[in-house]
Amino acid sequence: MADRSAGRSSGYDLVASFFTLTGAGFGQEPRHPFPVRCRAAAAAGFTGIGLHIDDLPRTIDSGIDLDQMRNVLSENGLRVEEIEFLGGWVLDDSDPAELDATMRRIEAVADAFGGRHVSAGEFRDHGLVDISRAAERLDALARRLAPRGLTIAVEAFPWSVLAGPGTVPEIISRCPASTVGQLIDVWHFYNNGGEPATVTVPIGAVQLNDGPRVHDDFLTHARTARRLPGEGDLDVVGLIRAVLRTGYTGPWCVEVNTPEFRELPVDQAAARAVRAAEAVLDAAGAPRTAIAR
Repeated sequence: MADRSAGRSSGYDLVASFFTLTGAGFGQEPRHPFPVRCRAAAAAGFTGIGLHIDDLPRTIDSGIDLDQMRNVLSENGLRVEEIEFLGGWVLDDSDPAELDATMRRIEAVADAFGGRHVSAGEFRDHGLVDISRAAERLDALARRLAPRGLTIAVEAFPWSVLAGPGTVPEIISRCPASTVGQLIDVWHFYNNGGEPATVTVPIGAVQLNDGPRVHDDFLTHARTARRLPGEGDLDVVGLIRAVLRTGYTGPWCVEVNTPEFRELPVDQAAARAVRAAEAVLDAAGAPRTAIAR
């Protein structure tokens, strides 16, 4: 049974995206193991966490089995909400075998812990996107994951073949599956040319962060300069208000990872992330929700 007294309640349904509490850079092995991240997240006021598909086998290899991972989640009143990452489906030269392997790893996480949404996109920066065929592949993936209760939230990286504020919305508009939406990551959204007035539905998930406006070397900046919400130059509050006007009510994921932030003790990192998220959500007038822990 979950320890529902564990941690403070933020009043918001907040999710610690995977990289936020790893204490490591993107693509690096987490400095903080799964149980440590969970305890810190719950104590700070998060109600959910994100899990990368690479971290499930890595955690098992460290000697922590599935039952122990489930117990850690239960004891801390946490849910796995966000599963990362579904790539390799956008371009026509996508490898079906590699894509199937990725899907099976996503399904393994969902079968073990459940989940709400799968973050998706494309890291590659070269190639021609056929919008219709990309939408067909996305539709097939969404229908495969739907029986597990998973939606797909697609984000557009400004350095990738999905760059531009209209590319992802157009793909989604041609995707018949109802379980697909945009992933609005504040940093990616603004640095990809988006503005609050351009927010469209459906929205599958939101990742809160902040940072500078940049015009080149997007990948480097994305992995080193995505700061806590309220600590950068971006209009986080205005974007939250635009998202709220679409009817979106949460959860609110927090994805930050600067060199300075990941050097913090994990408890401090989690607490700072929650306080920063609360501040921008309060300023935007987001409704607080009673979350059972």
